[in-house]
Amino acid sequence: MPRVSSQLSDLQWVKQVHDFLIEVARASLADTPKLPDSVSTQALPLAQKAQDILQKSANTGWQSEKSQWIEQVRQLLLELSRIALGERPKLPENIAQRALTLAETAQDIHEDSADSEDDDDDAGDDGDDKEDASREIVLSVNDLFKHLKDRLTAEHQSNNGTGDPGWQQVLTLLDVVQDTYNRIQKS
Repeated sequence: MPRVSSQLSDLQWVKQVHDFLIEVARASLADTPKLPDSVSTQALPLAQKAQDILQKSANTGWQSEKSQWIEQVRQLLLELSRIALGERPKLPENIAQRALTLAETAQDIHEDSADSEDDDDDAGDDGDDKEDASREIVLSVNDLFKHLKDRLTAEHQSNNGTGDPGWQQVLTLLDVVQDTYNRIQKS
């Protein structure tokens, strides 16, 4: 029984990591990139839980298969903690990409573990599950595109509502990038 409880706790940690990393990615893609306020309170406990998961002697299932991912998450969380504690927090350039990549894996782990519970009932639906997972990831990225576009539009309107063609080009380019990303995901 403790093993089931432990695995449930580990999966809750995966969900917390996913949500936290999405928050970090969104904040780092903002007009003025910065760390979310929650970094100072969430990163270290999440990193400690990662260490605990890695040190368990009875790791089975996704924990043993994803130990490299757990270590990458732990390293990123520790890095974010160090940055947050610094005098002048400065985000690394690739932080959004790293956070989104790790968040995608977290989502995959969470969905795979939920799927493994339903394997007896849904043996023939693996293609649909992968398609649903892919659709959710695209939605997450599309949400980030929308947030970025909204922020750029607001910045443009607050700074100079004069119809500067540069702003329109940036917004159009963002639409093109989003459409291209969606086409790639569908293929």
